[in-house]
Amino acid sequence: MRKKSPRAICLDILDRVEEADLHPDRLLTDSFKRYRYLTLLDRSFLTELTYGVIRWRGRLDWVIRQFSKIPFEKIELGTLNILRLGLYQILFLSRTPSSAAVNESVELAKRIRGKGGAGFVNAVLRSSIRQKDGIRYPEMGEDPALHISVAQSHPHWLVQRWVKEVGVEDAIKICAFNNQISSLTLRINTLKINRKDLIKKLEEKELRPFPTTYSEEGIVLQDPPPTSELPFIKEGLYIIQDEASQLVTSILDPKPGERILDACAAPGGKTTHMAQKMKNKGEIYALDLSQGKIDLIEEVCQRLWIKIIKTIRGDAASSLPIPHELRFDRILADVPCSGFGTLRKNPDLKWRRGERDIKRLSELQFSILKNLSVYVKEGGVLIYSTCTIFHEENEDVVEKFLDEHPEFQLDWMDKVLPEKLHSFIQNQYFKTFPPRDEMDGFFVARMIKATSKNVIPAKAGIHNLLT
Repeated sequence: MRKKSPRAICLDILDRVEEADLHPDRLLTDSFKRYRYLTLLDRSFLTELTYGVIRWRGRLDWVIRQFSKIPFEKIELGTLNILRLGLYQILFLSRTPSSAAVNESVELAKRIRGKGGAGFVNAVLRSSIRQKDGIRYPEMGEDPALHISVAQSHPHWLVQRWVKEVGVEDAIKICAFNNQISSLTLRINTLKINRKDLIKKLEEKELRPFPTTYSEEGIVLQDPPPTSELPFIKEGLYIIQDEASQLVTSILDPKPGERILDACAAPGGKTTHMAQKMKNKGEIYALDLSQGKIDLIEEVCQRLWIKIIKTIRGDAASSLPIPHELRFDRILADVPCSGFGTLRKNPDLKWRRGERDIKRLSELQFSILKNLSVYVKEGGVLIYSTCTIFHEENEDVVEKFLDEHPEFQLDWMDKVLPEKLHSFIQNQYFKTFPPRDEMDGFFVARMIKATSKNVIPAKAGIHNLLT
């Protein structure tokens, strides 16, 4: 049987990302397992091709529209992805000869679409090479949002929103940051090793680890290998987790011996981080919707030696499958969100999410927060967090909840966070901004449930709660 080239495998992945709505990282991992003959160089090239095409899809499609004699909307998906794959190499990979990119793309099209498809792909790609320096892009002076959208490869609606909310200059910074290849951030497993020793072990493997700036348990890997090649991960010495995500657990501030609920807990990063901070003493209930997600949590717990987590399958927006009288010292509502704070790592999200998703998700987020609030003890802590930067999913959800639930009020985060993190606190909320902070965009609200005799009337509103 003929071995598949990295380009052919990449084409399969690109098709499945769009057709089956699957995450590219998962598909890459599956491909590495299936095509074991791929060298480390092949795997790196395959990863670069996959994420490069997804990251720059908007700009690639703009160019394809200029050189295709077939209306863009009528180009079949498989052929379109072959064009994107070839054009990405021509426009962005200087070390790949343009002739090789064309020839490989034509061969892919010939095997999959026959001579007609191959001729079409050949014509579009060769036209793009001949006229590469004359490709026309929208003018910044005429339509800034459209120019940024095409030049930085982001959906037009998304750029329009950012231009309106933060201005043209910051919108450019956000998009440019999202298009960068991110470093890899690890969170050490303090139940097995400390940061200094893990850095030393990674250096011995000729990797380039550095301590994170804000998280005391984080390590940044510069120029990391594919995740399937990472040493010590199977031994449970660390997991992959962004620095901003690690800081959420610091805001929750779990204590040994407490009973805590982590709603929407998969894949288990924050759940296991809580257990480490609790020194494996107490109870953590990890809730999620599907058995597949529960399996992920249990697998990571076993690998990290976590003993205090009880997984439960259920819907965070509905009555929980636990004893009716059970209440928690702390609850983390790390809710499903649009994920627009993580586009550097998840570029596919910008093509899969739309404005309607923001409204739909904000309604779900409010339902989850409202439902979980019942299970917080008097005097207990309720944390609301997202990895998006839109106010509809962040401040708007929390303020609506506080207006309707006078038994809760925002808590002062500076009492649980070290001083070096105080700059992230804005109007009682914790917010990270990707281009400025070099990590994912996160939003966190920390709320306290008052005792019954200290409830503030609902009409007092959020502003009175802050005074």
